[in-house]
Amino acid sequence: MREGEAAYSAGLTSWKPGGRQVWGKKGGRRGCNAGIDGTRDRSRVLVCSVHSTDAKGQDRNPVVTDLVQAAFGPVDKS
Repeated sequence: MREGEAAYSAGLTSWKPGGRQVWGKKGGRRGCNAGIDGTRDRSRVLVCSVHSTDAKGQDRNPVVTDLVQAAFGPVDKS
């Protein structure tokens, strides 16, 4: 994000996987990670719910990372 660009709005977060600006909402409950993301022009949208053994863990779920990369492009894995 560049200085002065919005990163949060109405509970949504903006980020740039694959260089595309994507707005979305993510969350987790014990055993499940869920998210909805999309580009502003709605040309790309991803809605997913992935079961996991550690939904509240600090590490990024590799299945979700693979889904995001398929929908929007490379994700910084750092």
